[in-house]
Amino acid sequence: MPPVHPGVISRLASYQADPAEADTLLDAWLRRFAGVSDAGLRKTVLREGLDSLDDASLIAVLDQLDRRARRGAGDARWMLTELAVSPGVLQELPYERRTELYAAARQLEYREVAQRFLGDRPTTRTKTGADNPHLELASGIRKSAARARDRNLIDRLLHDRDPGVIRGLLDNPRLVERDAVKIAALRPTAPEVLHELARHPRWSSNYRVRKALAFNPWTPTSLARQLVRTLLKQDLRALRDTGTVDSELRAEANLLLARPSAI
Repeated sequence: MPPVHPGVISRLASYQADPAEADTLLDAWLRRFAGVSDAGLRKTVLREGLDSLDDASLIAVLDQLDRRARRGAGDARWMLTELAVSPGVLQELPYERRTELYAAARQLEYREVAQRFLGDRPTTRTKTGADNPHLELASGIRKSAARARDRNLIDRLLHDRDPGVIRGLLDNPRLVERDAVKIAALRPTAPEVLHELARHPRWSSNYRVRKALAFNPWTPTSLARQLVRTLLKQDLRALRDTGTVDSELRAEANLLLARPSAI
């Protein structure tokens, strides 16, 4: 890890001694976030908040956001969930800055905040094979078919591994919750497909979809790590005890369960 600038350490120590300034910054960010109804614009508000804060302030504000969410504050839980289902917002930060943020958060023992700046680890999974093992049609045709009314066709497209096809399918008003959950739970699949689902304005706020994504071992670690924080207590227990997900995620679930404020 890179050395942490002494100014960042000093500033974070000041926030730890008196978090009032971090609370003020978080209040302003939450007000802007809650005042936007469009999902795309909310992502812009998240990105602007990340860009406007210096490293120490960003770490302290994210820590306060976590604390408020654990205490059950509705606005904090909402924004935390949006950060979870839009992991690209954090991953779009320049790599060098994410590395510095991670190092500073780890050194000052903001462990949960530090985890947010980690990217995906290399995977040894094999390629997923055919784009759609249940529908041998060209990608362009399948993308058009994703808007179909035919229930049988929709069922076959649920297995598609082309993110463009899935994007169209998720927009189809005939898609129901059980369909989205099936896409989220499908394995093997393409990680890009799961990202499409996680960022979709209609389905990203659905708890059953988020849960299925968190439990899917094909979900990229940067996304799964954020989603774990949005799970209910009984589902954290189930995730901790399953042998199908990464050990890091099971450890994260166990850590969250150890907190008395776990949902």
